[in-house]
Amino acid sequence: MSTETADFVMNFEDTQQSEADKRLLVLFYRSTLKNEPKSIAAGRPIFDEIDLVKIITPGSRDSFVGDASPEYQARFATQWARYKAGQEQTTSGTPLSMLPWLSMSQVDEFKAVGCHTVEQLVGMPDSVSQKFMGHFQIKQRAQVYLDAASNAAPTLKMQAELEKRDEQIAELQAQVAAMLSRQKAVDSQIKVPLKA
Repeated sequence: MSTETADFVMNFEDTQQSEADKRLLVLFYRSTLKNEPKSIAAGRPIFDEIDLVKIITPGSRDSFVGDASPEYQARFATQWARYKAGQEQTTSGTPLSMLPWLSMSQVDEFKAVGCHTVEQLVGMPDSVSQKFMGHFQIKQRAQVYLDAASNAAPTLKMQAELEKRDEQIAELQAQVAAMLSRQKAVDSQIKVPLKA
């Protein structure tokens, strides 16, 4: 196998892993762990503080909890950076509450199983989402919502650019008007007699 083929395979696998990781709810946190050797030596319980990672697949009640090893820190670099900065480790995406056709109770039911965003809802495996009544229609409507938002994005970007341009034009017009009024004031003060 050539090096180019190997790199493509590795990059393809990395891309697939990265896309799959976007669907996960990942939280880093600090906890304590009993240090048995130190406890025995001291004759009392001794605990060490450690960083842990909790990984939840949206829609599943199962989760993984483990040591926040350098591999997890690199794999989930954004969440790790937010944790180290003391910031809330929210999932990036559109909150389920933005879907007007989902009831508050449905939003809470999805949140209870670790699904907080529309993107996570769409990516939820059918084997997990089938626990919810009308799961297929809900996922389908969520996908339509994301597709519509994606299609509207260029228009919204253009609208924002036009608004910015309009603000710049208005600012320039105000500057020109101020310059003209100053020039008129200067011209009215300087009256040069005309020679015949």
